[in-house]
Amino acid sequence: MKPLFAVLCWLPALAGAAEHHVVIDAMKFTPQVVQVKPGDTIVWENRDMFVHNVTAAAAKVSSGDLAPGKTWRYVVRAGASFDYLCTLHPVMKGRVNVK
Repeated sequence: MKPLFAVLCWLPALAGAAEHHVVIDAMKFTPQVVQVKPGDTIVWENRDMFVHNVTAAAAKVSSGDLAPGKTWRYVVRAGASFDYLCTLHPVMKGRVNVK
């Protein structure tokens, strides 16, 4: 009974969490800036014909290489906003604004 109770107590905290989608296509992230709250999830989807990644060294965020058609999910932690880029194509940049 205790594990079920713990799960049920935790569910309300997730109720306010949102899911945000960023499309990787045409050598850019769309949207380029994502407004999130701690607990939200960001899903990056590579719709481009090239391998890309999502990397923010200062925030210790790294998707690894995402082949075309692959996705990567990241649950936002409390903390500072951060800029990210594709290290394979450094002109591709984005930002996560944490409220």
